[in-house]
Amino acid sequence: MMSLLKVPEPVEVINGDRYPQATKPPPNLEADKIQRNSLYLTFNAPQVDDYHRGIFLTNPPGEALADARYSGTLFHASYAPLADDPKTSTWTLEQRPVRDVTSSASLCLVFRLGALDTSVRSIEEQIARVSEVLGQVPLGRQDREQRLGPLKKGEGNPVLAGYDCIVWTKDAMSALEKAGLINMGGKTADELMAFVRALAGPPDAKSMVGVDFGGFKVVN
Repeated sequence: MMSLLKVPEPVEVINGDRYPQATKPPPNLEADKIQRNSLYLTFNAPQVDDYHRGIFLTNPPGEALADARYSGTLFHASYAPLADDPKTSTWTLEQRPVRDVTSSASLCLVFRLGALDTSVRSIEEQIARVSEVLGQVPLGRQDREQRLGPLKKGEGNPVLAGYDCIVWTKDAMSALEKAGLINMGGKTADELMAFVRALAGPPDAKSMVGVDFGGFKVVN
């Protein structure tokens, strides 16, 4: 008598998820370019009028994670309502662990700013130093102008209290270089940001709102 039991399909476990071997996702060759122990400038697809930008610090070798290459800490300026006063929004620094940066559907560009130099001091000390330096970067137009001088004409988003994540990220890059954590190769933060921005997409970011970038690219 023929058995009615169904033979289970062969599967492969990838990052904890089970995929039938015939339909498993292809390897992400672009993601494999991401280097550990490195600082990256990130661009996320525009939601309204420009790309959202931040700083991503990848975890060093030896992290006990399945996706250590893609994991790390994301630092970015966020404009959000206050918990105790939802009608009032303010700028804050969000620093959060990321288990797999490649899982972000809006990520479109990752540009390597440099690697932490373990010959100078321990990796733990340097990671703490990155967090310390970025935590001291001004947030909001008033704080920024009081501490670093007035913004240039056209900088800052008037809809977001005259400030934006681009200003914070450029100031963050300058602070990281001043602390000896990255080297911008003789470029100013404005110049380097403009160079990387040109790699992200067309000059009119609004034309890319809602567009499927088909994944992201990594520039080391």
